[in-house]
Amino acid sequence: MSAGHVVLAAKGGGIGFAGRLFAWGSRFALAVFLARLLGVEQYGLYNIALTVATLASAFAVIGLDSAMIRYVAVFNARADAPQLRGSLQVGVGLPAIVGLLAGIVVVLLAGPVAEGLFHAPALAPLLRIVGLLVPAMVLNSLLSATLQGLQKIGFAVLAEQFAQPMVRFVILVIFALMGMNAGLAILASTLSTIAITGLLFYFLFRHLPLAQLRGPAQREPGTMLRYSLPVYFSNIVMTFSGNLQTLLLGTMSSIASAGIFAVANQIQLVGTIFHSAVVQASMPIFAELHDQGDRSRLAHLYQTTSKWTLSLNLPFFLMAILFPAALLEIFGREFRDGSSALVILAWAAIINAATGTSGALLDMTGHTGVKLVNSTLSVALAIALNLLLIPPLGLVGAAIAVVGSVAAVNGLRVVEVLWLVGIGPYNASFAKPLAAAVAASAAALGIAAVLASQSTLVRAGLGILGIMIVYSGVLLALGLSEEDRLVFARAGTRFRRLSGRGASRRKGPPPDAEPAIGSGPQQLP
Repeated sequence: MSAGHVVLAAKGGGIGFAGRLFAWGSRFALAVFLARLLGVEQYGLYNIALTVATLASAFAVIGLDSAMIRYVAVFNARADAPQLRGSLQVGVGLPAIVGLLAGIVVVLLAGPVAEGLFHAPALAPLLRIVGLLVPAMVLNSLLSATLQGLQKIGFAVLAEQFAQPMVRFVILVIFALMGMNAGLAILASTLSTIAITGLLFYFLFRHLPLAQLRGPAQREPGTMLRYSLPVYFSNIVMTFSGNLQTLLLGTMSSIASAGIFAVANQIQLVGTIFHSAVVQASMPIFAELHDQGDRSRLAHLYQTTSKWTLSLNLPFFLMAILFPAALLEIFGREFRDGSSALVILAWAAIINAATGTSGALLDMTGHTGVKLVNSTLSVALAIALNLLLIPPLGLVGAAIAVVGSVAAVNGLRVVEVLWLVGIGPYNASFAKPLAAAVAASAAALGIAAVLASQSTLVRAGLGILGIMIVYSGVLLALGLSEEDRLVFARAGTRFRRLSGRGASRRKGPPPDAEPAIGSGPQQLP
């Protein structure tokens, strides 16, 4: 395996992880703020409106976000400027038009949907605001995918994971002084998303100036759509499946239960941050290695990134299953009813992490039709389970449905990568994080038993600290792999260079700065 590809994946994954961790921390704090300020009912309305925006934007993207990552990565590596320009014109322009139309449809149907489907007239004004949010979300998805394909992932992360939460925070603080409600919370998300659209355009034009974009373009909309349509339908299915619980809880249970489920889901999302970051960084490299026919490096990168996704998710999984009530109490005591749902959702997250980057590998090796079949089977199972389990079990039934659909689609992906590409995600190095997780869970349970007389929050806080210390300590004691040592060595070298530059106040780019490109498809906020 090329050291450069390992470092590149780790660098992109590290950037993505840092951005997602910051964004998750910011959004977690804002979720606590909003949940306590709005209460379960208003927080439920807020999340239902965001769910509608997520679904509408997923329809409008037409699957071209994945196509942009693949084709931009390939044509940029080939230095094929006309094909690159054509991909940008088709991949960004077409979804932008569809996104605008989707936003108009949401505005027109706001009243009927709010009153006829959810029996909540208060939802209608929120959905009208969502009409502005949808086209901005679509553009952000395509612009971020373009930067990712150019392997300028840091700029996409800076905009969406760092800048957007900070802009949203400022707007929410202003609105809080005016008297917060669900409508103002939705408006804050909308305004911050629109601001980031402008920032993403700035980053794109910085690396691909307008002068270069005006050259001759070779557009192949048919080729791009043939690739993207299976991805599109698959993403629609998966987006619908991922948001199905919020919609069905709002219609078959209560608006309040949708709010509680959203909080439980928000907590378990921390365990998926690194997984998403590694997938995001690996996708263009998978596409490049497959285009070059380098199966050996492709297999090694697949196994290495899959091990990383599991290793970084295990501590968060342990926190969620061992201390669910304490984590939910942060949002308010009325949210503790979601404890069982949180434990079940944590199992869904660890199953997703344990199957590695198989979904991304299928996409980037051109097997998008298989992805559509997987997603269709998954959502069919999710619908059946939700309809069967939500009426009698409520929140717990919705969580069980998530686990069932996640386990089905991810198990299929691993088998299909093995069958179609001829490589598997696992090797002997996976035993180390599993052993560390066993030791960390034993330590956390021991701490909780010793502190049985203390408050729930004290036991949870010290137990979580014990998980982090023991897990990382056991991993280090068992020894790092060659790839892990390479990544840490690279990080240490870069840190020393940055420290040296800071001490000497050296000006200009760092010695290992990347040349600018052009010089030679999301979760809601």
